[in-house]
Amino acid sequence: MDYLQKIRRLYNLSAEVDFGYPVEEIIALELRLGIILPAELKNYFLNLGKNEAINFSYNRLLTPAKEIDFSNDGYLMIYEENQAVVSWGIKKEDLKLASPSVWGNACTEENPDWYLETDSIESFFLLMAVYNGTFGGLKYHANYFGNVGPGILQVIEKYWTTVPEISYEGQKVYTDDFYELVSLSFDEKGNCEAIFIGSSDEKRFDEILDTIVVDWSYTSYEDED
Repeated sequence: MDYLQKIRRLYNLSAEVDFGYPVEEIIALELRLGIILPAELKNYFLNLGKNEAINFSYNRLLTPAKEIDFSNDGYLMIYEENQAVVSWGIKKEDLKLASPSVWGNACTEENPDWYLETDSIESFFLLMAVYNGTFGGLKYHANYFGNVGPGILQVIEKYWTTVPEISYEGQKVYTDDFYELVSLSFDEKGNCEAIFIGSSDEKRFDEILDTIVVDWSYTSYEDED
């Protein structure tokens, strides 16, 4: 599966339904900025760019018509953290690549501090689909904040498979063939301090809750009461 198929499966989206921006809107963006978008960025906009759950439920994809633009120091800005603390962009000189790296800035535009977020567009949008999914984009989601002991970690590693392209020291993402996911956050000392889970399938979600035995801080069932 490519990354678009993984996201569609995770969010239970029909392959027959179009969730993309019209090609005319993407052409208008290129004309406005005087650029050609990287092929994979364009591909994402045309396939999944307008889906609310994937792109706007927590962190936010910038819209082509008005919001996508260059930063003062030459990054094409494409995504924004939910409280606008972090923003993500692509180096102008990398726009010629089909799938350039995506960089994050946790400081101001006037005093930026860029760091490498992902090596490719595909990994970036898959990562955002995970973030947004566990924070409300997926119908069934939950989180736990607290110490996660080695026994729980062993259970997770037994039943779910790591997604290497979006896992790193501070975060590890696991999945069962992208029908469900488990995301772990680690502190600077390597201690696991949070679990985030999500699925579009209620039965699978219940099985995750039963398998990972913690006192969940929140589950989406609370919103149904």
